[in-house]
Amino acid sequence: MAIEAPSGIFLPFNIQHAYDYEAFVQLTARMVQENTTTGPVKSESRISATKLNLQRLNRITKTMHLLPEWDTVDTSKTSRLSFFVISETWCGDGAQIVPALYKIAQKLGIDMRIILRDEYPDIADQYLFRGTRSIPILVVFDQVTGKQLGVWGPKPKEAQQIVDDAKRDGIPHDDYVITLQNWYNQNKTISLQQELFAFLRDLL
Repeated sequence: MAIEAPSGIFLPFNIQHAYDYEAFVQLTARMVQENTTTGPVKSESRISATKLNLQRLNRITKTMHLLPEWDTVDTSKTSRLSFFVISETWCGDGAQIVPALYKIAQKLGIDMRIILRDEYPDIADQYLFRGTRSIPILVVFDQVTGKQLGVWGPKPKEAQQIVDDAKRDGIPHDDYVITLQNWYNQNKTISLQQELFAFLRDLL
């Protein structure tokens, strides 16, 4: 059920902790400082991933270039939208995608809020990908009507194909994750932006 947050910001669910992007980066930095991570699993791999992700968040926020297509979008239409993102500080895909979502939201006048998947499993279960709580997930709402307009995630199609092919070929997780992150670094959000542009265009 949609509620109106105390600040006047539209939130599509009754949630206690929704972060704006800056607060999410600060949370990630605090996890790094405390040598821990979000969620119930505090494994060394997730703690290490969180440290890498803080670097990714900061790098992409500073260096990402928006495609010229975004200049053609009618912001009088997009400014009524709300980006609701489900992620975690340890999520490698989230570290590559969430800052790009933020830059796009800034450009289009869209409010963006982030929740932690493992704090809200009931919400995550409404947005399963192939039966799993894969993240990040972007849900787009109309702030005026509260209507859910569309769902995107957890990866660009090219990135998902890398994972699908690796699993089919029996490549270990730790190996294909390196391939996946290399793809993100080389692609520089181009495929992601193109996919999101088409996704939002179809919603408007």
